[in-house]
Amino acid sequence: MNIRRAVSADNSLLSKLCMDVQSLHAEHHPDLFKMPDGEDFAVSFFDQMLSDSVIFIYIAEEAGGAVGYILCKIIERPENPFTFSSRYLLVDQVSVRPASRGQGIGTALIEQADALARELGMDKIQLDSWDFNTTAHLFFERMGYQKFNFRFWKKL
Repeated sequence: MNIRRAVSADNSLLSKLCMDVQSLHAEHHPDLFKMPDGEDFAVSFFDQMLSDSVIFIYIAEEAGGAVGYILCKIIERPENPFTFSSRYLLVDQVSVRPASRGQGIGTALIEQADALARELGMDKIQLDSWDFNTTAHLFFERMGYQKFNFRFWKKL
């Protein structure tokens, strides 16, 4: 397996890779998430992400084909009357193609985020996951992540 930093020419590839997780979200919350209408549905989004200096995207490849990706973002929040300043790496998106799950690809992508955070001098990584995605929750906990916040909503 090879993990490499994504480049601007990967925008279409990333759009294809994110279809699985986007579809999962749209199936569970169709009022919030759009169902992909084709493999190129997120090309312009990834164009923007790949040109942003605080965004880092890595692609996992195996046998010459892309099987997953991770999108990380530097978050910096200034101190205010309620909280101290903070600087951390946010794992905003991570996805592994269904046929490639359970083969260590997700682990390698999360380890890439760990290495990036250390390289950037950060001592914290955050991510979030929707309540329905219990398989991901177990994976993140196995990778050493701990729950620290709960969000609630009420639909009217």
